[in-house]
Amino acid sequence: MLDEEHVATRTWRVTPDLMCIVDRERRFVAVNPSWTPTLGWSPEEIVGQPFSSFLHSDDVEPTHAAFARTLSGEPVRRFENRYRTKDGGHRWLSWVAVPEGEHIYASARDVTEDKVREQTITDQREEADLREQLLAVLGHDLRNPLGAVVAGIRLLAKEADGPRSHDVLRQMRASTVRMEELIGNMMDFARVRLGDGLGLDREPCADLDARVRHVIEEIEQAYPDARIELDMDLGGAPVCDGDRVMQVFSNLLGNAVTHGTRGSPIEVTLGDADGRLSLSVCNRGEPISDHARETLFQPFFKGEARTSPQGLGLGLYICAQVAEAHGGRLDVTSDEALTCFTLDVPARG
Repeated sequence: MLDEEHVATRTWRVTPDLMCIVDRERRFVAVNPSWTPTLGWSPEEIVGQPFSSFLHSDDVEPTHAAFARTLSGEPVRRFENRYRTKDGGHRWLSWVAVPEGEHIYASARDVTEDKVREQTITDQREEADLREQLLAVLGHDLRNPLGAVVAGIRLLAKEADGPRSHDVLRQMRASTVRMEELIGNMMDFARVRLGDGLGLDREPCADLDARVRHVIEEIEQAYPDARIELDMDLGGAPVCDGDRVMQVFSNLLGNAVTHGTRGSPIEVTLGDADGRLSLSVCNRGEPISDHARETLFQPFFKGEARTSPQGLGLGLYICAQVAEAHGGRLDVTSDEALTCFTLDVPARG
């Protein structure tokens, strides 16, 4: 029979797993030959070096924590981190480590390919979920306003000069505005999820005041009962993507009209000061709950207090993405008196 020392020596030499001995100062005392084909480093380049010099920067702290547990006498099993290869890449390693006297004895298995497969499966699942969500949107949320437009066209064709013409035209206008918003949000959502980002065209916007009034006029035409009060103080031409800022404004104003108390004024405040542009839309009505606020800016979210049968749950998500792309933020405050959404972004080039 082979003695244990011979078996251990042979295993050290031929196993594909990375084996090593580390001292209490976190330095490699010995490594087996498998380190070279896996990571590219020769034993001479590793021995005497602290293991942190080979770690991915994000894995240094958790690896030190795992090492500390091992020093205290607790074995480590299936601990994963990334080691730097000699050519500059990284490989995922899954570790088993046990203390023995003044040293830590450890072995690691290269699980990089497993990680790649897991990520591929996750990406495919997310892609399938996204495809299902978008198909549901196309099949339901766009069908209703489109059906209203088609029905309106048919009715106007029969009685173009009838007393109902103006009401039908107003409803059609509101439906087409809604469809444009839905389609725009869907396209922006797809850009963000596919990694392309929203993209900005930042330039001095000398006509931002006129754009704001135009959006308000569109909303008032679609919703004649809306009361919108504007307080605007622009000292110059803020540098921003005007189209994107107006996209946010249109979304926020539309939400305020839909969810605010009917007949109560909607307060719009726009100003620039200290190199920042601030746009807020406030309405009275039922407040947004703390629970709803936690996920308010997530995609496909519809809070219980602000649910709209025509909504995608994408509007506020896109608004938040526009704010982030500008290097700013979108905030919300809500209580029994007032609900306010505020866009705050840098306004200098």
